[in-house]
Amino acid sequence: MKGSEQAGQSQAGQSRVEVPRVGRDPVYVDVVLQPGFSFARDRLARFMLEVNVAHVLMLLREAHLERRDGVALLKASGPMMEKRDVPEIYDPAFEDLFFMIEVRAAEMAGADAVGSMHLAMSRNDMDTAIYRMAARERLIELATLLASLRGSLITLARDEIDTIMPAYTHHQQAQPTTLGHYLAAVEAALGRDSERLDGAWRRTNLSPLGAAALAGTGFRVDRGYEAGLLGFEGLVENTYDAVSSADYLAEIASCCAVLATDLSRFLSDLLFWTANEVAALKLDPSFIQVSSIMPQKRNPVALEHLRALVGKALGEAQSAYLLLHNIPFGDVNDAGEQLQPVVHGQCDLMGRALRLLDRVVRGVSVDRELLKQRVKDGFSMSTELADTLVRKDGLKFRAAHQVVSALVNRLNAEGRPWGRLNLKELNAVMREKTGRDSGLSAADLAKALSPEEFISRRKNAGAPAGEQLGPYLAGRASSLRETEKLWAGRQNLLDAYRARLSAEWRSAAGAPQDQNL
Repeated sequence: MKGSEQAGQSQAGQSRVEVPRVGRDPVYVDVVLQPGFSFARDRLARFMLEVNVAHVLMLLREAHLERRDGVALLKASGPMMEKRDVPEIYDPAFEDLFFMIEVRAAEMAGADAVGSMHLAMSRNDMDTAIYRMAARERLIELATLLASLRGSLITLARDEIDTIMPAYTHHQQAQPTTLGHYLAAVEAALGRDSERLDGAWRRTNLSPLGAAALAGTGFRVDRGYEAGLLGFEGLVENTYDAVSSADYLAEIASCCAVLATDLSRFLSDLLFWTANEVAALKLDPSFIQVSSIMPQKRNPVALEHLRALVGKALGEAQSAYLLLHNIPFGDVNDAGEQLQPVVHGQCDLMGRALRLLDRVVRGVSVDRELLKQRVKDGFSMSTELADTLVRKDGLKFRAAHQVVSALVNRLNAEGRPWGRLNLKELNAVMREKTGRDSGLSAADLAKALSPEEFISRRKNAGAPAGEQLGPYLAGRASSLRETEKLWAGRQNLLDAYRARLSAEWRSAAGAPQDQNL
């Protein structure tokens, strides 16, 4: 969005905005200018118009504009802002949308007035203000979608709080837990992703306006007033930093990358559980695809599309980092115009992924009996048997571990699950490893090998026992409601500044307080 000023026609009989018209190479237009215009028109124009209005109001307040010119500018720019009246088609006579809007304003307000519209402002601080305004809206969108997914996970976790399942480490059955416990872990990771978005908001929603090119301006300006008119919650105080910093965009890209990584791990588990050989989960039929040649196939294609979306989002993060790598700390197109489509594209991908995964989670069905049987058929209760030998027989844990490990080897070699173990076999291994029999009764052994007993004994903070997990999930739901209020409040902040901006330009221009005008 950088370049020399362009020519424009003012109202009939008034002076023109006289600037040289430059012949533009058609390849440059095709590769750079046309795509830049299209992106700015679709993503940034709204904020450009708002900055124009806010800046004129500030100039009037500081008496840097004659009232006649200020009123003319507001009567031209205010309706353009409210109607989002911007050119739809790129005109190569102008370098970009900024100058096309300026000429349109000149046609309505006159070239003399427009000549003062950007006093004490540079394209540098204006651009980065626009970029920050666009970015904060993407943060609200992502945070809202993420909150919805977290809510769906909490609901499903409550439904599956007693659903016993094998948990895996190193791709091997490890210990029994519950599906509710697992889903709570996924939600906890997404909760930290939400906190990262919150931090990104606080570092993004700061105004650079008043920095001008980089050294500020010799005119008296009220940076705080202008920031408030546009919904900013503070200033990027150092004027060099205000036009040079792009780390807030790198942070948003990083937030998306971490979120994409968390989602991809969850998707890996979902795809595993939907495989025929596992068959623990089923997607709603609206998310599957039947093979064109194999009638039995029920492909979980929604999960594959999700995996691709988050993979693309990770790729966009790398693009963002590379654009910011090894460039000077100053106003350059790499960190400005070129970076914007990358970060917005990444946010688009993450938004699509969050929406779809939320719907998938809401429609998933669980084979609870199958999951419980998988636990019984395996050896994941081994830890509890070792713990029982410590409690009942007074063994050191390492000795108990050796006894249970030997039993696992024996039963596994014979193709028998834990449920087939008897006291005679236990005592034989105990004598071999410790020189004495176990004191466990048949009832003690059965409890030690019970998945339900395993879960019920794990009731310390954060464990899967229902008496612990239930209150935990209630607390997470309460925390999520606060998060939703936080982001709803931020949306209200944006709605409020737009209402204020509209009211103030109308009041300053003597225009009716009517949004339809």
